[in-house]
Amino acid sequence: GAAKGESGDSGLGDICQIDPSACPNIDLAEAARRPIDRQLYAVQQIYALRYHRFELQPTWAVTLNDQFVAHPGPVLAANYYVNNVLAVGVNGGYHVNNDLQFNAEVRRAGRVAVPLTEYQWSGAVNLTYVPIYGKFAGFGDFIFHYDFYVTGGVGVISTRPIAVIDPDNRTFTFEPKVTWGAGGGLRIFINRWLAATLEVRDYMFLDKLENPVI
Repeated sequence: GAAKGESGDSGLGDICQIDPSACPNIDLAEAARRPIDRQLYAVQQIYALRYHRFELQPTWAVTLNDQFVAHPGPVLAANYYVNNVLAVGVNGGYHVNNDLQFNAEVRRAGRVAVPLTEYQWSGAVNLTYVPIYGKFAGFGDFIFHYDFYVTGGVGVISTRPIAVIDPDNRTFTFEPKVTWGAGGGLRIFINRWLAATLEVRDYMFLDKLENPVI
């Protein structure tokens, strides 16, 4: 029933006297016996702390700037986080060169000296900064943690021109060259020690090409 306020009191009792429909009418004993099936999720603010963390990141690299000549290969990166958002590291890779047969046949048939190069190996020293990190839900109740990072650095890459004029008898020697670059990546944590990473990086260097005249 509606609660009644005592003389001189104000508050809920007065409200119930003025408007009984606005006064709560709850059986507390019955409410305490009702089943509770709600799920509560406790999620950490930061799933994987990066502070003083050592990270190994094996990847398979592919090049995107030429649809006829590719330089894929394995790359291994190692990073050490000096704090939770900044890391220093190194990476190195070996490149497999795929000059498509179609590309070679077109060059020979048209006698066009297209300036192409082969990559042998590369290495760089990098700085990585993590400006964004968070979480999202997927696959039902599973919560994914992610971060977005930007990176840049300087290094060395070994390249040589691909002989277009008389390629059966002419070859060039690989030479190391200074390279610099920057990029960014998205990392999704599968658990506290394993993550899937997608990174795009632009490497720039001054290359030597085959002389199209001689």
